[in-house]
Amino acid sequence: MRRRECLKGFVALAALGMIPAAEAEIEAVRPQGRVRDLRGGIWLSERALMARLFEARGVIVGERHDNPEHHRLERWLIDRLASRGQLGGVAMEMLDPSQQARLESYSAAELLALPEADLRKLLQWNEGWNWQAYGPIVRRVLELGLVPRAANIGRQAIKELVATNQAPALPPAVAAVHRRILIEGHCHLLPENRLDGMLAAQVARDKAMAAALAALPPVAVLICGSGHARRDIGVALHSDVAPLSLACVELAPGQNDWRSALPAGVDGVPPYDLAWFTLPVERGDPCEALRERVAHDQRSM
Repeated sequence: MRRRECLKGFVALAALGMIPAAEAEIEAVRPQGRVRDLRGGIWLSERALMARLFEARGVIVGERHDNPEHHRLERWLIDRLASRGQLGGVAMEMLDPSQQARLESYSAAELLALPEADLRKLLQWNEGWNWQAYGPIVRRVLELGLVPRAANIGRQAIKELVATNQAPALPPAVAAVHRRILIEGHCHLLPENRLDGMLAAQVARDKAMAAALAALPPVAVLICGSGHARRDIGVALHSDVAPLSLACVELAPGQNDWRSALPAGVDGVPPYDLAWFTLPVERGDPCEALRERVAHDQRSM
């Protein structure tokens, strides 16, 4: 099974241009499947990518939560670091402190021996995170003899921060970008009296993820959403270990303007150190369900 997955990964990486090749040869392929060093202004071969990862104290891997290719690439990166004896640990946004306490009560071997359903029950897995996407990552980390580390704050803490509605101390430019992302991400339906609380919860989560990453030996890997992976406003802003920020960025087939797929950085600074361009997944209107829920809540008032 593991051999088959590795072979599939090798074939996919070869098709996407991630197998080492001469720089001129790499430049000839499409952006999808390639890794761009946004600060260095160059495309990276697999060898160059791994060299960057091996040098890092910690690596923040940002994803779109519903893109299976992003999850596959995360498993590939974990395997590659582990195969060179360079993987210090894996922290996940999908785990919170209550789950951390359960994880620490067992060894990796004991957790790995549990049937799938029992492992989910033990973790009291949050069904808001698709187990089909993250279960394989959890199990792969356990197979490597490591216990995943919780990187999020608890749901009750998030509710309390939102309810308190106190804006965190941030540089004005950073706060402005956060507010715009929250407003647009909630389809301009977020009530003004909840904005400061939502911002406080976002920053608290960034700080928790930075602390989880710093608590692991190098090379530590943090798996999180691409917004948290931004070095100009996310986890790296609150980290003392200068992590490398690598984002999986969706780029439509035939679209060669990869710059347009990146968010604008604060003060013109690249939002990530590295960007790995992938194909997108098909999605419906993300605002439709939110509009229906808001309308339902208003009718119920």
